[in-house]
Amino acid sequence: MSQWLLPENVEDLLPRQAKLLEIYRRKLLDLYAKNGYELVIPSLLEYVDSLNAFGKDLDLDTFKVVDQFSGRMMGVSSDLTTQTSRIDSQLMQDGDLNKLCYAGPVLRANTALTQSRELYQVGIEYFGNSDIAADIEVQTILINSLKLLNIRDVTLDINHLDIYNQLILELELSKEDKIFVAEALMIKDKGTLRKTLKKYSKNVASEQLIELTDLYGDKNVLDQIVKLIPRNKGIKSAVDKLKSLYEVLVHSGIKISFDFSDIRGYQYHSGLIFTAYSSSYSTAIAQGGRYDNIKNSRAATGFSMDLRFIINQMKV
Repeated sequence: MSQWLLPENVEDLLPRQAKLLEIYRRKLLDLYAKNGYELVIPSLLEYVDSLNAFGKDLDLDTFKVVDQFSGRMMGVSSDLTTQTSRIDSQLMQDGDLNKLCYAGPVLRANTALTQSRELYQVGIEYFGNSDIAADIEVQTILINSLKLLNIRDVTLDINHLDIYNQLILELELSKEDKIFVAEALMIKDKGTLRKTLKKYSKNVASEQLIELTDLYGDKNVLDQIVKLIPRNKGIKSAVDKLKSLYEVLVHSGIKISFDFSDIRGYQYHSGLIFTAYSSSYSTAIAQGGRYDNIKNSRAATGFSMDLRFIINQMKV
């Protein structure tokens, strides 16, 4: 009877789901601790001013309230990754590496009608290491997390945003066109891409950007990227990193794929990003990647998952 008294897209966790969430929360945090990640518990509230560094998407996702003491606008926690980044800046010493993990509830204001506005976000963040070894460690721990949750038939989709960003930089798109291009690219809408990029047709990068919609699949697409955009040292370097990552993860027992038009995620992400899927779940089960472009360009990578969503769809 209580369900209809709640706001839209929020729900109680009943005994079975609550028990499962607590069991797996403990197991996941134990896994992260064994890998050297220390637990932090970010505040439920922060001033909206501190969200500006993370882009418009996060701002739209944040429920806002007025602080009755100061009169300033505050946001209810909507993303523990960014809050953990703030904690890292407090803990950071020159040259230090920080490995932090978290597990806690967040609220999202700007969700689809079919998605819950309440998440239980669990994840890890690795600060201070720009080497590909950090990305390998984070993604290996993600794979082990999914195995711990008994999630089968996992596909890890990987992209490197330097490829997309390099083409966008060459095109010098207007702010409005950047939005149209990004949205069309994510759904592989070649028609909208061609229409939007028509005014930039003299630039070879516009055609290369459209071709990204067809570049997805196994490791063979890595060589196709280099052929599509030849003589570009930045893109060659990004592809080399993806190849070295693949050589490690291919032995993990899950499917590794690449999708160079999958640029989803918050605006603070940069470089190597990834999303995990399973045929047993209706949408992505985890995502993460690099976000070196915030907090004074401190190297950072990590992943998070919504344990509430996973538990609700779990077949037990």
